[in-house]
Amino acid sequence: MKKIIVCLHFFYCSLILPVTVCSQTDTSYYKHLPQKDFLQLYAGSFSRSIDFISVNKEKQVPKINYSPNSSAFCGFVLGYKKITLYGDVALPLFTKVNRRESDVRAVSFFLSYFRSQWGVTGFAGYNRGLLMRIENMGMQYNSRSDLRTYHAGAHFYRIFNASKFSFIAANSQQMLQVKRAGGFIIKITPSFRLIKTPESIIPVEKSKYHFLGEMVTIKQIQLFSLQLKPGYGYNYVFKNSHFFVAPSVFAGAGADYHLLQQTEKQQNGFNLNVGYRFKTTAGFNNTKYFATLEFLIDHSRSYLYQSLATNTYRECSVNFGFRF
Repeated sequence: MKKIIVCLHFFYCSLILPVTVCSQTDTSYYKHLPQKDFLQLYAGSFSRSIDFISVNKEKQVPKINYSPNSSAFCGFVLGYKKITLYGDVALPLFTKVNRRESDVRAVSFFLSYFRSQWGVTGFAGYNRGLLMRIENMGMQYNSRSDLRTYHAGAHFYRIFNASKFSFIAANSQQMLQVKRAGGFIIKITPSFRLIKTPESIIPVEKSKYHFLGEMVTIKQIQLFSLQLKPGYGYNYVFKNSHFFVAPSVFAGAGADYHLLQQTEKQQNGFNLNVGYRFKTTAGFNNTKYFATLEFLIDHSRSYLYQSLATNTYRECSVNFGFRF
């Protein structure tokens, strides 16, 4: 059975639950679930940061941090027949800045499709405004409502040893790994990122330590990226039980084609990017129920002249589901 899963939501949806079609699998290692329909409840917290770090060695320049008004969240996933429905809300008491004091908002979209040996997850997002904090100047965040960010792309996965190792069982518990197994995975990510403002992305007084080393107004940064991250996933199933620990790690590099828009001119060229991703899921999974604790960190950095532009995402969540 093939399924295409789409989720459209505000704030952030913590899980993407792909469903797979397997052929020539060793059923002594993993199995299809007899009950395909499920309801999952989850709660957790996440953070995303975009940092601009100067590589100027003559003077120690504070890091400039941008982030959405992230918070704790809770929600549900309902899978019935060929439809998977998502819903979640941010918990307003746990935001970095009181929502009444900031108009920073975000929207995200995901689409995921997996088979036994390969898969793809598409993503897109928009931020209206960001919170800004400058290192060594206290913990206070300032709302930059002038900023807009857009990102879109896709993760393409090629999974090896798929006859014994189920990436879906390890990642979303929608299959059942019976014996411990692992496999190498190749992940390729083409993406597009844009951050813009009618003012200046980097405060003008600090711009001489970033990018081109000049005191100029940078109004827009575009990055067209391609990144290759080989990795490995493993699902350690405890003997004679349904408890498991499933870590996966990816690391690699690629290239960006960048466009820096100043007030009167544009700078473009190619630059190096590097990144890593680590996720671990631990819990209980059988044909009726599953309960997990997840931790994820995804980090990438681009080398742009005199700046390192980093993008880091962290998430921790608790999940419980039952099948029917």
